[in-house]
Amino acid sequence: MDEQDQETKRIARLRELLILDSEPEPVFDSIVALASEVCGAPIALVSLVDTERQWFKAGVGLPGVQETPRDVAFCAYAIADDVLFEVPDAALDPRFVDNPLVTGDPDIRFYAGAPLVLPGGERVGTLCVIDRVARRLDESQKKTLRALARIATDALIGRRELIQRAVSVRGQFEQALADKDSQYR
Repeated sequence: MDEQDQETKRIARLRELLILDSEPEPVFDSIVALASEVCGAPIALVSLVDTERQWFKAGVGLPGVQETPRDVAFCAYAIADDVLFEVPDAALDPRFVDNPLVTGDPDIRFYAGAPLVLPGGERVGTLCVIDRVARRLDESQKKTLRALARIATDALIGRRELIQRAVSVRGQFEQALADKDSQYR
C-alpha cells in the first residue's frame, strides 16, 4: 500500500471514530491532566490529525485553542511512526526552527508525542506533552506517556463502540415500534 493509500485509510479510520469536533469528555481530560503532571509539562493534548488540521479532543495549558493547521503540527510528524517522537529543543531542530508555534505563541521548545495507534495500525493522533523550555523526558515518563496513549486509544475505540451499540439498539427499538404499530392497525 502506497503512502497516499495509507493516508486515505488513516483518515477513514479517524472519521469512523466519530470524535472530531465532539464535546469534552472527562476520560480524555483526565488523561491529559495526568500526562501533564507525570511529565512535568505545562501543556498536554490529545491531538487528532485530520486532513488539514490537528484537532484537540482534550488539553491543558492552551486555553481556548481547539485546533491548529496540520502544516505546523508537531503531531503530524509523530504519527509517522509507532514510537514516541521527542523534540528536545525545537528552536534547534531544522524541521521546526521556523515553525510559528516555535517562533511565536505558545513558544514551543520541547515536544514529546506518543501516537494513538488503532488495532489496524492506523495512527490517528497523539497524546503529547509540550514545554516552553528545552529538555527531555526520562525513561519512566516516556513509559507512562506511551501507556497513557494506549489508554486514550482504548477510550476512543470504546467510545465508538458505545455509539454504534446505541445506534443499533435505537434502530431495533424503532423497528419493533413500527412492527407493533403495523400490527395495531
